[in-house]
Order: sequence, then C-alpha cells, then structure tokens
Amino acid sequence: MTIEDKILKTSLELFSKYGYSGVTTKRIASESGVNEVTIFRKFESKSKLFQEVITNFSVEGNIINKLKNDLTGTIENDLLIFAEDFYNFLLNNQLFYKLQIKQIDEESSKFTNSLKYKNYFRDYLTEKKEKGKFTGNPEIVAVSIISIVMGIFTFRIFNKEILENLNIKDILEEEVKKIIKMYVA
Repeated sequence: MTIEDKILKTSLELFSKYGYSGVTTKRIASESGVNEVTIFRKFESKSKLFQEVITNFSVEGNIINKLKNDLTGTIENDLLIFAEDFYNFLLNNQLFYKLQIKQIDEESSKFTNSLKYKNYFRDYLTEKKEKGKFTGNPEIVAVSIISIVMGIFTFRIFNKEILENLNIKDILEEEVKKIIKMYVA
C-alpha cells in the first residue's frame, strides 16, 4: 500500500466516524503512521484530501466512466440516463453527501464529482447543439437537471414525507420530457 493509499484509507475511516470538522490532519497523520507535512505535500490541504477520499472511495467514483458506458447517443434517452445515473450515484453515496453538506470550509470544492458530472453533461449537450439536435443553453440545462436531481435526493435524505407518494423515476421522466419538448430539435 502506498503512502497516499494509507492516508486516504485512514482519512475515510476518520471522516466517516467523526465527520470532516471532527478530524484534524494531525490525527490523520498519526493514525496513518506518517508526518503531517506528508499529508500537505501529497494533498496540499485537508479539503483537497477530503475530495480525494470522495473520488477514490465513492461507489461509482468515476461517474463519467459509467455514463460513457450507459449513454445511447440518442438525446431523448440520454437526458434521462444523465438524471437517473446521477440520482443513483447520490443514493449510493449518501455518507459522502452528508459529509459534504456538513463540511464548512470556504476553500474547499464541495461535490467534486457533481462538478465533473456537470461539465461532462454540458459538453455532451454542447456537442448535440453543434450537430443541430439541441437548441438550449448547455450549461443552464445541465445545471437545471443536476439541481432537480440534487433537490429530489436532498428531500429523500432529509424530509422523505415530501416524496412519500411519488415515484422518483416518474419525477425524473416528467422533468426530462419538459426539457426535450423545449430544446430537442
């Protein structure tokens, strides 16, 4: 196991148990058997270390690779795949989502996978727009769908009663239909 792997594994255990704010880099270093300077040399900051933990240990950590396998090339199908894959990614990684919500650090880049996902989604829509198959603003539509998914997921985690009589897939399909109607040529 490399030094980086050891630090990441220890960090995962500590963040999972005590939350982001409840763990110091000094403690991570001590329990990893390394010097605290090593953590900063390898990861620059506690925040960047936390994001590396999320990227390395989340289920389907590389959501982009999953999308590449799932997308069909047909925008009508792919928009729903984008929404469903992202929702399932969040569902499978509730611990990391909750940890990021609790994380209070102005320097940190929260929801790293979500940012990468948004950029990939935007690029996909941009390509479809260049081919004349999509007429909307790729950035706005990508952010809109991601916001809808995160909103649904957040309600599911923190206030299930709002969704108790609704099927998540039905909500996602309804929202995607609206976008297709507005922007798919």
